[in-house]
Amino acid sequence: MIEQAQDRKTSTRRDFSIAALATISALAVGAGSAAAAVEVSEEEALKALDPWADALFSGDPAKVEKVLAPEYQILRSDGTGHDKTSYLKSLPNQKIRSKFSDIVARGAGDVMVLRYRIETDQSIEGKTVEANSPRLSVFRRVDGQWLISAHANFAALK
Repeated sequence: MIEQAQDRKTSTRRDFSIAALATISALAVGAGSAAAAVEVSEEEALKALDPWADALFSGDPAKVEKVLAPEYQILRSDGTGHDKTSYLKSLPNQKIRSKFSDIVARGAGDVMVLRYRIETDQSIEGKTVEANSPRLSVFRRVDGQWLISAHANFAALK
């Protein structure tokens, strides 16, 4: 009975997370430019994802900070979230550099929204992260560099 209640709570949080990030993404694309959203190539999407993945793998908060936009926020599958400052104090512990697949990216102006799968071996605050899971990220280009603005991590934490 308690396990079912916990599953519903996690499901509700996950549903809320999906809806919240979808709304943020829509607003970010609208704010980025009046231009219509267009499909972005996987090559261009990786120009945003790879520096972020490399910085996270380093485990160095100073390197991670360089790829985070000032407004950065993350929402995890368990309902916890962080802004830029608190995230830099609780970075994941990664054993391997993350790999990306099934990338779908749309962009307008200096904003790009990506949904993808990530393969990783990491822990967050002592909890093991599901090894292969969907993610949703919003990037904003500043002075030619893609900064991550928002991220939804749908990986189960065990």
